Amino acid sequence: MRLQRWLFLLIGFGIGFGGLYTWTKQRAPEVVRATPLPVDPNVPTDLGSGGRGASTPPPISPADMARIQELAAKIKQNPQDFDSIVELGNVNFDARNFNDAISLYEKALAIRPDALNVRTDMGTAMFYQNKFDDAIAEFQKTLQADPTNAQALFNMGVAMLHGKNDTKGALQAWEKLLASNPNHPQAALVKDQIQKLKEQQK
Repeated sequence: MRLQRWLFLLIGFGIGFGGLYTWTKQRAPEVVRATPLPVDPNVPTDLGSGGRGASTPPPISPADMARIQELAAKIKQNPQDFDSIVELGNVNFDARNFNDAISLYEKALAIRPDALNVRTDMGTAMFYQNKFDDAIAEFQKTLQADPTNAQALFNMGVAMLHGKNDTKGALQAWEKLLASNPNHPQAALVKDQIQKLKEQQK
C-alpha cells in the first residue's frame, strides 16, 4: 500500500466545516476512502459542488491518466473485476467526480454486497453531493452488518449533525463510536464535539 496523506479543508474563520480525505492512488479496496470531519455546528456549512466549495479538483497526472485507461480496459474485458471497479471509483472520488464514483461503487457492491468499506465510501460520496438521506441509508446498512464499524459511526455522526441537524442522532453515533472504538484516531476530536453539543443542549 502506498503512503497516505490527509487533506483537511477548513471553511470559515478558525473552525469550519471540513473533510478529511484518505489519499491512496493504489490502495487496497478494504481501506476506507474518505471521512468528513465533525466540527462546531454553529459554523455555517457551504459544501458547494461536491463538498469542496469553490476549490478545484487536483490535476490528473499523465501517470494517473494512464492508470485510468488501464482500469477502464480491464473492466471492459472483465465487468466483474471488483478491485479494478473500486480503484476506478476511488480515482473519481479523488478527482471529486462524485457521481461517477457512486456509480462505480454501486457496480462494485452489486458484485460484492458485503464490501462494507466500499459502501461507506459510497455513502461519503453521497454526503458530499448533499444527498444526506442516501448517505445515512448507506451508513445504516454498514452498521446493520457491523454495528461497531468505526468509519460508519464517525460519518453517521457527521451526516446527522450537518446533513439533518439532528443533534441527538449525532451524539448517539459518536458516543457509540467512543464506546466501541476508544482508540479511534479522531477520538479526542469526537469527545470535544460531544462536549460542545451537550453544553448547547443545557
